[in-house]
Amino acid sequence: MDGAEKFTEEELAFLRYARFGELPPRPRREDLVETQETEQPWLPTRPRFDPGPEIPTQWC
Repeated sequence: MDGAEKFTEEELAFLRYARFGELPPRPRREDLVETQETEQPWLPTRPRFDPGPEIPTQWC
């Protein structure tokens, strides 16, 4: 990393602004919602694929 440029914090802040633009305003506290953890719903499982007793040798 000898040839790497070292940037100051001010230069890095400008580069971030140039790349990403201005950040949107932070949401107000009353705009936030509380989340509630729930259990994962039961989903039916599919049986595994069974190719049958004879598999062509070119597939192995």
